[in-house]
Amino acid sequence: MSSSSTKYHFRENAFVLGVFLVAVHLLYAQTWQAGFVTDFTGLQERLDGAPFREFLHCFGFPALHQVTNFFLFLFYKWFGTSPLPWYLVYTSLHVVNGWLGYTLVKRVFLLKGGTFNQISIPAFIAALLFVVSPYNAEAVIWKVCFNFLFCTVTMLSSFLFLVKYLECEKKPSLIYSYLFFAVALFTFELALALPFIAFVIIFWKNSTSNEARPWECPTRLASVPYFIISGFYFLLNKIILGGWVGHYGESVHLNFDLKNIAANCLKYFSKNLLYWREWAHNSKQTLISFCDNPMTAYAFLLVGTTLLFSLSIVYKKLNITIKSVFISWLLFFLALAPIANLYVAWILHGENDRYGYFASLFFYMGLVFILHFFNKKIQIVFYAVFLCVSIYNLHKINSYWKNSTSVVRGLLNDFKWQKNSEVYVLAFPENYKGIPMFKDFSRQGLALKSALKYLDKKNTDGKFYQIAQFNMNFPTDGFTAIVDSTNTIKLEFHEWGSWWWRHGIGTGDYATEKYDFKTVGKGCEIKIKNAAADAAFIYSDGDKWKEVFLNTATRKHGE
Repeated sequence: MSSSSTKYHFRENAFVLGVFLVAVHLLYAQTWQAGFVTDFTGLQERLDGAPFREFLHCFGFPALHQVTNFFLFLFYKWFGTSPLPWYLVYTSLHVVNGWLGYTLVKRVFLLKGGTFNQISIPAFIAALLFVVSPYNAEAVIWKVCFNFLFCTVTMLSSFLFLVKYLECEKKPSLIYSYLFFAVALFTFELALALPFIAFVIIFWKNSTSNEARPWECPTRLASVPYFIISGFYFLLNKIILGGWVGHYGESVHLNFDLKNIAANCLKYFSKNLLYWREWAHNSKQTLISFCDNPMTAYAFLLVGTTLLFSLSIVYKKLNITIKSVFISWLLFFLALAPIANLYVAWILHGENDRYGYFASLFFYMGLVFILHFFNKKIQIVFYAVFLCVSIYNLHKINSYWKNSTSVVRGLLNDFKWQKNSEVYVLAFPENYKGIPMFKDFSRQGLALKSALKYLDKKNTDGKFYQIAQFNMNFPTDGFTAIVDSTNTIKLEFHEWGSWWWRHGIGTGDYATEKYDFKTVGKGCEIKIKNAAADAAFIYSDGDKWKEVFLNTATRKHGE
């Protein structure tokens, strides 16, 4: 490569990195303090007092995420809960992923004989759409999502070394590709999609060579070691964890319900294409019901399988643009494979969007290439529409993270019942429009107590009873409280639109030896049956706590 060409590519890469860097910080700056919620306190509990060497055992987490835990331990020891360094690390990883995606699109589709000028603009648009996608915000902001970001870095790096090998067949590049894959596997099991994607990339390169049969090219066996490494990974899971897959376990990850998988793939595809996550509830419900319908799911599976088979047969005769769309969206669905059987959240904003982080890059690759069927003016209009809609929705999602963080910090700062032997948390927020706040899957009522200890350094002496939670729609959401002569506390929402949560899901009436909980109209009734003399009864109102007192005449609290 000539000196002038090297300078050109350096300037080009610097420009792309600069644009992505500016875009990310303009859009994410408002979230710089966000993301220290829910599972992050669980991470802090596992890391608290643990020696560094325990990263080899993932600090007790049931998965082979040694690389993830190695970095999280270092970050926590270096940064604590100071938000700025965490923000800079996570946004930087996102920028790097955008740049690696841009580079990968150029390098992969250059294999077909195109020029940098032909490929650079489509690659830039595809990567930019990935960078500003509203559905990638959860992975960038929530501080427990390092695995999604870094696994994507290592997988894209592995692909780029594979492409370099396919271009010049130098074995060190292939070895580096295998090494990055191994690192990706021990970062997050999402990397299990990589062998299949690598196989398709190799086929794509070989199909553009002069060979009549792509599978007979010298590089055809380059994908085999990826599968061997994957087999070794599964064996380690079985030996160390007792099951072939860790994290959610075999019963979840090895559930190959074709109807469910097809429906979920259709949901991910349509979510990125139509932005249905932002639709009104009834419209979303109609679309999700349509996707979950067995006839729709199996039809989608049949059409997809038929297209894959048919296009593979006539592949050599296809227009290059059709080939590019076909390969890109095939890679999208392959990238979804490890998580395609998991629940696709749709009711509230943000939840579980992180699962589609890596795959979304390939979706935007296919989208950009399919727009090549139109003339330049129409392409520009579509690019502008997708970018504007993405940026608008990303700004909105990020404002939700900002508002939720403000409420969480306000409630932690305002808490003053550390010495009470019992604290009855009558009602407090579980999420803000779907953004996690005090989400609690522990079934031990630890969300608030852990957050106070690890995020606000307030150690509490007493037993906490988290009676009910709710989803916030506005930062001022809260209650009016009334206590009657029978020690029944009646809470009523200020506005309609929220509902009750417990243990991470919706809840109805239930009873314990300490209290009874009953939903009533626009609120609830809580009958206290057996409380300590110094027990505190509190509920959230906006970003502050309010307290009610028992054994008083019936009155509206605060009057």
